[in-house]
Amino acid sequence: MSLSVLLLIFLLGVVTLLVGVGTLALLIHRPTWCGPLSGALAAMMLMATVIGLLATVTHG
Repeated sequence: MSLSVLLLIFLLGVVTLLVGVGTLALLIHRPTWCGPLSGALAAMMLMATVIGLLATVTHG
């Protein structure tokens, strides 16, 4: 794998972890936001999956 693909995978992992930790902290402090936050988290995971698949297909 090239360096740019590895960097993209690493960056997606770091962003996913940061968003997950932020979501957990927000849910602990404001439990009423559970619905909108879970929808936003699902959308972010979908975008990360699509970007990862595109990187794999274009560089594979």
